[in-house]
Order: sequence, then C-alpha cells, then structure tokens
Amino acid sequence: MDYHIFDTEEIDHQQCYRLLIGSIVPRPIAWVSSIDANGVPNLAPFSFFSIASHYPPLITIAVGEKDKALKDTAANISTTRGYVIHTVTDDWADHMNSSAANYAPGQDEFAEIGIETVPSDLVDAPRIKGCPLAMECTFEQMLEFGDEWKTHLVIGRVLRWHVRKDLMLDDKYVNPHTLKPVGRLGGPCYCRTHDIYEMKAPYVQPDVAHPNMGERN
Repeated sequence: MDYHIFDTEEIDHQQCYRLLIGSIVPRPIAWVSSIDANGVPNLAPFSFFSIASHYPPLITIAVGEKDKALKDTAANISTTRGYVIHTVTDDWADHMNSSAANYAPGQDEFAEIGIETVPSDLVDAPRIKGCPLAMECTFEQMLEFGDEWKTHLVIGRVLRWHVRKDLMLDDKYVNPHTLKPVGRLGGPCYCRTHDIYEMKAPYVQPDVAHPNMGERN
C-alpha cells in the first residue's frame, strides 16, 4: 500500500493546516458569542474546539491571529471574560457559516446576519435565541503558541448549560438523534450526524462511577 509522506519541517503552514483539518475529523463547532469592553457583541465559529476536563468542566477553543493581533473573539474573552458557546445544529448551519465572514472590529455580527439574542444569566455576552444548546462560560487562561503564525488556546469554565427540554433523555443525557449536531471536515466540507450507532464501552465510564474508584484498565 502506497502512502504520501509529509514531514512538518518540510512543509509550510498552509499545508500543515490542510493536513490537520483533513485528518482530525469530524470536529465539533463552537459557535462563540462574546462581547467587547464597549458592549458590542461578537459571534464567530471555531472548529478547533474540545473538552479539557470534565470536572471542573473546562473547554478549549484555538483562535488564530489576524493581522498579527488577537482576533475579536480571543480579545473579547480575555477582556470581558464571559462568553457563550452554542452547539451548531442542522437548522443553524447556514447562519453559522455567515458568521464566519471577516467583519470589522466593533461590528455586530448578530445585527448583520439577523440573529436574535436573549440575555445570558451569568455572563454579559448574549445567547442566541432559539439555539437548542448553549453553555455560559468564564475565561480561565490563554496559552500562546507559534512564532511567525500565532495561535491562542482559550481555556474556559462552563458555568451553566441551557439545553432545550425535548433534547434530554432521563434528564441526564443529551439525545444526539434529536440534537442533530453539525461537524466540520476538511476544506469547505461539513457533515450531519444522522447515521448514529452505539457500541458498549469495555470499561465503566465516568458518568457511571468515579474514575478513581474500582478497577483500572
């Protein structure tokens, strides 16, 4: 079987990006609402998004730079600290894509796209009205990587979930069948999660028992 070989020291940042976004798939999309010091809200999607810890509930987004400066989302979060991450679903995919455009600093993406908001409970950044799942978060820390091209890893703590009632199973689990989240693939490609199946885990998962109790695998 033949393979292409790529060594990171021999390719540029563009090819690294192409390979990463094509290899690490599908990726969840963090649709992030933030607010600047003047009270102007911002909305942008990020697929470099993951869980850092489940307890405390810490989540990360990686934000690249623009014109050798922090992008609005990272700048807003580090300044005003409170922000909201929404889960992107089938019904919201087009709006999410529209919010990825390069709007000018201080421009209100919500107003430009025509998305209604509601006040959050614990943070100043607004929530998207009608979005099925949102997490209010507070800024914990930011790590910077890179030299010629900088990436800022934003780590935040989830303070409160807003989950539409019909999405919950047994008041414990978010039902992926009814949530219908959208994932990010390489290039301009996305995926829908309509073909879902189950596999029984060969270990006791943390939602059933404490990971430091019982047998180790």
